[in-house]
Amino acid sequence: MNNEDSTTELLHVSEMQLEDDEAREMVATQMAGELTVDQLVGQIEKVQDAMRRAMHDGEHYGVIPGTQKPTLLKPGAEKLCLLFRLAPAYDVTRREMDGGHIEYEVGCELRHITSTSLIASGLGLCTTMETRYRWRKGAHACPHCAESAIIKGKEEFGGGWLCWKKKGGCGAKFPDDAFDMADLKPVENPDLADCYNTVLKMAKKRAMVDAVLTATAASDLFTQDMEDRATVPHVGTTPRPETIPQPKPVTVTEPSPVVTDVSPPGDGQDMASWFWQSIGNVGISRTAAMDALKESGGDFMAAMSALDKQTRKD
Repeated sequence: MNNEDSTTELLHVSEMQLEDDEAREMVATQMAGELTVDQLVGQIEKVQDAMRRAMHDGEHYGVIPGTQKPTLLKPGAEKLCLLFRLAPAYDVTRREMDGGHIEYEVGCELRHITSTSLIASGLGLCTTMETRYRWRKGAHACPHCAESAIIKGKEEFGGGWLCWKKKGGCGAKFPDDAFDMADLKPVENPDLADCYNTVLKMAKKRAMVDAVLTATAASDLFTQDMEDRATVPHVGTTPRPETIPQPKPVTVTEPSPVVTDVSPPGDGQDMASWFWQSIGNVGISRTAAMDALKESGGDFMAAMSALDKQTRKD
């Protein structure tokens, strides 16, 4: 369509549409082909006034630690769409990747509600290969049942570690020093399909915010997507394996263990507590004790007997 046809089309906008100040200004601007300086200043002031009067820090925008400008959030972008009478339309491209991963690329067009003129467009991309979707926290394997169901016990219930039955575990309990959080490594998310809708919505949000910043010329006031990079508790992100700080090697001189000095478990004493307390008392390393438990299939008495034979041999 040439410029003459575009002008003719705009001149035939109904009188009802032109009664709207926003539509009249939009039509006049398009016919002129450019904004005046006053119009540009007025648009910036309108966004700033909206921030003061209709938008709230932490809900519509917010400064992410480590950044200078506030990040425009989805509710804030929706407010600016309402203010400038902009309606978003989306075009979604889905790409399937190896390992069940997917990628969504979303294009967003913003059109003026009254004139239907295209004002701006934006792009957004999101994939399940992103850290927060790809990785999940690993778990220690239980020496009793071999299930990866070990969780940290709550302090109000005595702390330690628990093989959680809700995760398929056996319910065995272990002392605080039985496992080490530093040994945990992230694992691939086994339930990627649960993230598909979230990834699509994230790509859609990114595209809309991109388009809104372009349409309102507000990039000098806001940035975008920085909240996606921040460490947010509800996201449940796990760092990539290469970024996990590894414990520094420690040289430990262990005393010669003497298992024969171990007292038998008392009446009603929990076997797990007796085992870990006993190996601690005689100076047996946790690694050796764990190996013995695995060899014995989680039988604490058999593991202690094996450790006794090993120390006699040494």
